[in-house]
Amino acid sequence: MSEYLIMIVDILTKAGFLETRAPLYMDIMVSFLASLPILIGISILFAMRRYYKLHKFMQVLFFLLTFLVLGFFAYIVHYQEGFDNLLLKSSIDPTQGLILLTIHILIAISTITLWMFTLVYAIEDRKRRALPGVYSESHRKSGRRVFLGILLTSFSAVAVYWMLFMA
Repeated sequence: MSEYLIMIVDILTKAGFLETRAPLYMDIMVSFLASLPILIGISILFAMRRYYKLHKFMQVLFFLLTFLVLGFFAYIVHYQEGFDNLLLKSSIDPTQGLILLTIHILIAISTITLWMFTLVYAIEDRKRRALPGVYSESHRKSGRRVFLGILLTSFSAVAVYWMLFMA
């Protein structure tokens, strides 16, 4: 069992497919975050076409995956690799790098929190048979805010990736 785990870790720490200084697992994470607005857009289209169960499934799945990816990203950047060590390999000024990372963290935390509350309220409203229905407009507004946050999180994640592994 442990030999399989070691083999998986070896594969994930090899050079990534984006041909940068980043290991494979970082390329996978940034690719997911970069494609997230498109995936969420598809989920929203399902809701607009009244495929509510599929919309809910996709939203919960992408929320959980995003939560895991952002948590793993934060762990790697701060604890495993060390932000300072990664920034030493970059041509970006450390102060500017810290500002960019702080902005990304604030956007990501705000977005994931708003997304969580939107999901919880939607699930509760659905149980009360108020969604779709009474709370549809409120849910739409909240969903738009979450989508904007996802866009900003996606752009800032790509910017942090570029700063740490390409610049």
